[in-house]
Amino acid sequence: MNHTVAIDLGGTIIKIGLLKSGLLIDQTEIKAQSASGLKAQLPELVKAVNKMLQANQLLPADVFGIGFSFAGLVDSSKNRILSTNQKYDDGPDTDLVGWALEKWNWPLFAENDARMALLGEWKYGAGQGCENIVMVTLGTGIGSAVLIEGKFLKGKHFQAGNLSGHFTVNHRGTICTCGNKGCMESEASTWRLPELIRTNPGHELSSLKLENLLDYEALFRNAKNGDCLALKILDHCYSVWSSGIISMIHAFDPEIIIICGGIMKSGSVILPELQTRINQYAWTPWGKVKLLEARNINTSALFGADYLVRSSLNIAQ
Repeated sequence: MNHTVAIDLGGTIIKIGLLKSGLLIDQTEIKAQSASGLKAQLPELVKAVNKMLQANQLLPADVFGIGFSFAGLVDSSKNRILSTNQKYDDGPDTDLVGWALEKWNWPLFAENDARMALLGEWKYGAGQGCENIVMVTLGTGIGSAVLIEGKFLKGKHFQAGNLSGHFTVNHRGTICTCGNKGCMESEASTWRLPELIRTNPGHELSSLKLENLLDYEALFRNAKNGDCLALKILDHCYSVWSSGIISMIHAFDPEIIIICGGIMKSGSVILPELQTRINQYAWTPWGKVKLLEARNINTSALFGADYLVRSSLNIAQ
């Protein structure tokens, strides 16, 4: 028994990994059906996990347990979902611990997805050797997690450090799905981008009008080709992201900021621009906060889930 199963439940894609002694030996992805609820997704998760076990000639008894990463607020002491934001709305009513016991007789340990990703990067990735880190996830939404002096910031209601994507960066901005106005997420996340493009006066003359999918890959490609609207919106996004990150620096005093998420497919362009803006505007008299891309950019949460299971069960890493 030296394996763990990791599930990273995102709003668009669900990643499932099989880890052995801290090494990711198999992984797969399935499309998320977050609008249909979490309970409707569980049968697909069971099929995917069982298929992975079978492919690796493993029985449930060969697995220590399951680490479950969720895009919402999580009570990590009781391993249950506390709150969601228009994704998997039945999550708080879903007994994940009971589900894992019934299907495989495994203990399940749950955590917020950004915290899980930060745990993976702290132990196995770009955050090794640091005790004060902020993780920012740029994707469908914008999430965050905070490590201060080697301890995760959680707070009384398990939301401390997780809601930086809902810092206000534009007090006259768009109403967010959380109900606030001008959140970092509602100003420059993947779910917001199509409307941001289509409602801009320059849309009719932009090459973006020809794109079937208005995502960040399309935005960066058209900006590289010199499209005026793409360049304008990209500058807006840089401004939003840097403003939010500067607020995180002022609030949490990290040594480094680690950035991950789907938008970071263009990380080689994003990081230098954000670093320049943060160096210019962040108040850090001791020096400059270094921005780093996650080392395991697509699998940080899977490694974090493995570590969480093993540490929770007091199993040597």
